[in-house]
Amino acid sequence: MKYVFIPLFILVSCGNPIASKDASTLKFSDSNQEKLNEVIKLETIAQERKKFLEDKKRVWSEINADAKESFQGISEIIRNKCFSCHDANTKLPIYGRILPGINPVHKHQEDGLKALDFSEGFPFKATGNPPQISLLKSIRNAVTERTMPIRAYTLVYPHKKINGDDEKRILDWIDPVIEKLTEYELKYNSEDTSVPTVAHKVLEQKCYRCHANGNHKGSFENLQNTDELLKGKYINLDQPDQSKMYTIIASGKMPPNKLEALSVEELATVRDWLELEAKKLSKRP
Repeated sequence: MKYVFIPLFILVSCGNPIASKDASTLKFSDSNQEKLNEVIKLETIAQERKKFLEDKKRVWSEINADAKESFQGISEIIRNKCFSCHDANTKLPIYGRILPGINPVHKHQEDGLKALDFSEGFPFKATGNPPQISLLKSIRNAVTERTMPIRAYTLVYPHKKINGDDEKRILDWIDPVIEKLTEYELKYNSEDTSVPTVAHKVLEQKCYRCHANGNHKGSFENLQNTDELLKGKYINLDQPDQSKMYTIIASGKMPPNKLEALSVEELATVRDWLELEAKKLSKRP
């Protein structure tokens, strides 16, 4: 009888290790598969990101090339009506070069070049490095409102005024470019929808032309340096909605052109950003 139990004992005692081994192998296999799936997922994300960036670069190049080429259709108007103040290669007449430090003609050209320089065609240059879409909208507003060339200039040179035909040709060029850039921004530069990022974009588009990267109109500058801005006299994090920068914007005094005023949503975003920074400050030890 004992000889019957011996094989049975061996069989039973060996069964558990086999089962255990099978279970261990299965668990190990599942773990490897999870890791493999994670690697595949990361590689897919990396490939999609690479394609996104390549598409972004390609689309911008296409917009840039098309706008640069089509700009030639209105370059004559810009040359005749705008180059006196907005072309770095245009030399002022003798009366504008005398005593440049106090000469209003020289000063006007100096300010004009900071605001917008057509000398290299599209994309346009400007001190402050504002987005092209911001520059284009400002040009559009100046043309439709006839604020440029300035009245003091056109009184002396009446033939430099923008007329109806000039406006039509400029808008026929500028509106499609603005539309393409708007679509580009929505598709390729709107991934981060956090309050700080959106608020910075608002300031970049509406304020950089006068108050950032070297521009300091009204002694207000360096908007691009967020850390310094928040520490400066124009921001009050104890009462964010009483900050001088915010109250000036909210009052409609800035930007000076009413067509470029911040929308209700943009103003709310700037306020939300300041309140968010105030909360961060209150939590610091």
